[in-house]
Amino acid sequence: MMILKATLSVSCRQQLRVNDAPATPTPATVTGTPLELPSPVIGKPYFGTGVITIINRKEGGIEIKHEEIKGLMPAMTMEFLVKTRSLLNEVQVGNRVDFTVVETGKSEFITELKKTVQ
Repeated sequence: MMILKATLSVSCRQQLRVNDAPATPTPATVTGTPLELPSPVIGKPYFGTGVITIINRKEGGIEIKHEEIKGLMPAMTMEFLVKTRSLLNEVQVGNRVDFTVVETGKSEFITELKKTVQ
């Protein structure tokens, strides 16, 4: 009976498997503070650069894979509305562009859009 209890005690212990190893912490958790984004200034123009991935002429929007927009947001792919749809007439998907975006409090609007030399 004693051998049976010892065997059950050893076999019922939770064993660490390779897949149960703790996850590697991400940089945001290493410091103990979450990634903080800057607070945008409403109405201030922010300058960005990136590559157009989608143009939605019907809705007046454009998706750009952009570099960091200093003071506004990190690099990412994001859809923006354009203030004037005519801004979309001179660009195509795949174009590298410089743009100006203004935060309104409800959304971000592109107010200037210019194709750059690649």
